[in-house]
Amino acid sequence: MGLAVRLVMRLFEQAWGLIAIFAFWQIWVMANHYNSIVIVSPLAVLRDMALNPMIYLLPSLWTLAFSLGGLAAGMSIGLLLAITAWRWRLFAGTIGPTALLISSTPVVCLIPLLARIFGYESRTEFVTVAVMSFFPCFVFATAGLRALPPMSRELFHVLAASRSRQLLSLALPAAIPSLSIALRVGAATSVLVTMVAEYLMQTGGLGNMFALTSQAFQTERAWGASLAAMMLSAILYTIGGAVELKVRERFR
Repeated sequence: MGLAVRLVMRLFEQAWGLIAIFAFWQIWVMANHYNSIVIVSPLAVLRDMALNPMIYLLPSLWTLAFSLGGLAAGMSIGLLLAITAWRWRLFAGTIGPTALLISSTPVVCLIPLLARIFGYESRTEFVTVAVMSFFPCFVFATAGLRALPPMSRELFHVLAASRSRQLLSLALPAAIPSLSIALRVGAATSVLVTMVAEYLMQTGGLGNMFALTSQAFQTERAWGASLAAMMLSAILYTIGGAVELKVRERFR
């Protein structure tokens, strides 16, 4: 019982601001008697989610799958590009500006271009998440590959280690803490990008659910889809933060 109370108090300490916003929102809606088409109360949204869990489950799993798949692909691409820039300095000046240009493009502008290339299909959703997720990994991996322990590079030179051996035994292990930061940053962002892609292309998932229910004036369900996406993003961010903490403890 004491453990449960402590957990509840800890949750309240961390989320009291959000709880206060929801409480004010509920009181405001009840006091002004707004039509549900205009705005709904948080309790109405939670009630719809509690009474119809299966309606939210499949779209949530769809969004989660594409978020994680696109994140994994984006991080892999970012790491490979960072290794390429580290291995061949000639490419560093080309890859960096190109990656910055792509990442600076708003996702709502990038999706129509990718849709024209790959079609308005689920694979375009995957490609969009991968493209928007690779830049944080590229940046953090590039910094990590260069953040070597003092005198370690000189030691490998004295030992006549090859460039490949330096990469595998020195640079990549040194970059793991930076990669864990990229995982935490990209985990939450991947859900947002997936939602936007699903909303614009209506390929499925929570974004498609939000679009369809908004058009049908099912405001509770539309807000429920948004809340489900927020919960997915928060969960992935928390998991990413836990992984980062473990990695930092291991490589301290």
